[in-house]
Amino acid sequence: MGLAKDLKNRLRQMNTNDPDRAYAFHETRRFNDRKQAEAVLHELLAGYRIAGTEWFDLHPEDAAGLLRGLHRRTPERDRPEGDAGRPDQ
Repeated sequence: MGLAKDLKNRLRQMNTNDPDRAYAFHETRRFNDRKQAEAVLHELLAGYRIAGTEWFDLHPEDAAGLLRGLHRRTPERDRPEGDAGRPDQ
């Protein structure tokens, strides 16, 4: 989850602190109101938060399902044109 506009740069930043450079995006979606979308996702994921961290413990496909569901419920007028879908790996 996050508010990044430039996904490649965000991934580069995340991997800077990972010696294995193992971080990857499982799935992405675009929202006009990124802060609101992230707030809703944080509410949905509250029970999965790893205490004292910014991380969540759930299967990536489960997290992607929540993201897709939120995106489907977002009125089209509130979505940027196009859908980011699955990122290039």
